[in-house]
Amino acid sequence: MDKREEMIRLVEEFTKSGLSQKEFSASKGLGFHQFNYWFRKFKKENEDVSSSGFIRVDSGRAESSTGQFELEYPNGVKLRVPKGDLALLSHLVALY
Repeated sequence: MDKREEMIRLVEEFTKSGLSQKEFSASKGLGFHQFNYWFRKFKKENEDVSSSGFIRVDSGRAESSTGQFELEYPNGVKLRVPKGDLALLSHLVALY
């Protein structure tokens, strides 16, 4: 897991923790300023995505070897769509 993936996981964990950023970062052995940097960075990225109307697609993981596209919503729901059914995929993306 690279640094970015690790920090995304920690930011998501923090948002569910009910702790302050100082309490959370101390409990994970992180400096407050380091954690706050990543928290603000991901918050800004998510605001940019929602205001633009576009959803980021990670093309490296979008297509599986099974001939299907896997769509994962931010709430964790995963859907698999046959590779040839782009209209359905488009519709599912638009639902979010």
